[in-house]
Formats: sequence, structure tokens, C-alpha cells
Amino acid sequence: MNLWDCWPSPVEIIGSTAVEAMLMEAACAPAPGLVDRFNSGAHQDMDFFTFIKSSSALGPAMYYCANVGWQHTGSSQELLPVLRTIGQKAEKVMFAATNGINTQKGLLFLLGIMTAAAAKSLRGGYPNSIIEVTLKEAAQICAGIVERELKSLQCILPERKLTAGEQLFLNYGITGIRGEIEAGLPIVRNQGLPCLQEALEVGLTLNDALIHALIGIMCKAQDTTVLNRHNPSTLTEIQETARSILQAGGMLTDMGRKRIEELDKEYARRRISPGGSADLLAIVYFLYCLQQKCN
Repeated sequence: MNLWDCWPSPVEIIGSTAVEAMLMEAACAPAPGLVDRFNSGAHQDMDFFTFIKSSSALGPAMYYCANVGWQHTGSSQELLPVLRTIGQKAEKVMFAATNGINTQKGLLFLLGIMTAAAAKSLRGGYPNSIIEVTLKEAAQICAGIVERELKSLQCILPERKLTAGEQLFLNYGITGIRGEIEAGLPIVRNQGLPCLQEALEVGLTLNDALIHALIGIMCKAQDTTVLNRHNPSTLTEIQETARSILQAGGMLTDMGRKRIEELDKEYARRRISPGGSADLLAIVYFLYCLQQKCN
């Protein structure tokens, strides 16, 4: 057998694009408060090389998730437990590669679902509308997840320790990434992708366009990483600051660029890390890049 025939061609494209998205998100700079190729932002326990190790470790899982989506013939919701099994195994591999540091656990959940959704969409014959159909498919895979996994906590608590996302829901009513993906990732669709496309269309480099999209995402994201480390008032501050920077032009203007550079230093000092927004940025790049490859 030809070694290049291990996966169907669409699975190879989707899997490699997912790995590319993880690396692009980690590399783009200056990413306020986040690990990038120049500094570790708000993080003292990881750096850019940690993310290279993590992304490489998670690579095989992206292909497996895409292949599961490609082969699946049942209902979309039946995919979720299968994807979670793959994710649980991949998480152990990630922690082994990073010496126990949580670099991309949230992104693993998101990209695992998105790769399966993209593959299922392509198998259904929607290459010209891959972004729209993939977002819809991802929402269907996660249909009812907020009701099952978060709202049920209001009636009875599990005997195990609550996850950060579960605790934040009980404390603040934030549904986090579960709610976002069940809704079809509106921040990706309405904020991240338009900002990325706008920046690229006027000639910005890919790096600068990604940072522009990140600021756009930060305007709206209910970032659970921020909430877990800080509080709702800090999150509100981040959203308002991002909106003011975008109004100043973001990466499209000298003033916007200067403010982003200053924010990078400030968030590093204050240990503010918009990690949830970073995960959504990776999804923005994944979908944008996949569309380019499918057209």
C-alpha cells in the first residue's frame, strides 16, 4: 500500500490544516498576554517551544477526528462521545509532551469537533460553502451540550471535582466554549473571520491579519481563561479595550499597532491571558485556510 494512502485525501487536508492552525495561533505576534514566538506573555510555565511540542503531540488526534467525521454515517450527535474518547487519549499525550503543562486542552476539544465537522461536511459534498456548513455541523454535533453538561449542575452536582468551566457556569452563568460551539461559533463567524479577511484584503501580512482578528475576537469573547484567572470586571475591561483598539484601526493603523504592542506588555505584567480568544483564533484560521484549499 502506498504510504500516502493511509487517509482519504480530504482527511489529510483537514488534519494538516488543523495542525497548521495550532502553530499559527501560537506563532503570531504581538499577541497580548499570550505565548507567541517573541515572548511568553502572561505565562511563566510555558513558551513557544512548549506549544510546538504540544501541537506536534496533538497532530495525530486531528487526523483521527477528521477520519471519524469522514466515515460517520449516523446522526451528528453520535459523533461527540467518539471524539471525546479520542480527545481524552490525546490529552494524555499532550501532557506527556509538555511535562504536565496545559497548553491546548481547550483547543483540542474545539479543533477535534471542527475537524470532524469539516470532514463530514466535505463528505456530504459542500466544498464551496465549507465554512458555513462546518459551523452548522459543529453545532449539531454539540446540540444539547449546555443543557446536559451545565444546566443539569443546577439540579445535582457530581461527586467528582468540578471543572473550571462547570464552576464558572455555576458562579456567573457563563456557558463558555460549550455554549459558543452549540450556537455555531458566532464570534468566529461574525468577528474573527471578517477581521481576518478585511486585513488580508488590504494587504496585511498573515501575521498581522491574525493579530487583527484576535483583537476582533477579544471584543466579544466570554473568555473563560480570563474569568478563571481573574473576574468578570477584568473580562469587561478586556472587551472594552479591544473594542477601542479596533475602533482605532487595530493592525490597520499605526496607532492601533502601537496600542496592541503596549497591551502586550501590560497583560504580561498583569498576568492577563485571553486564552479562550486564542483558541477561537485558531478556529478562524482553520476555517479560512480550509476554504482556500477547497476552492
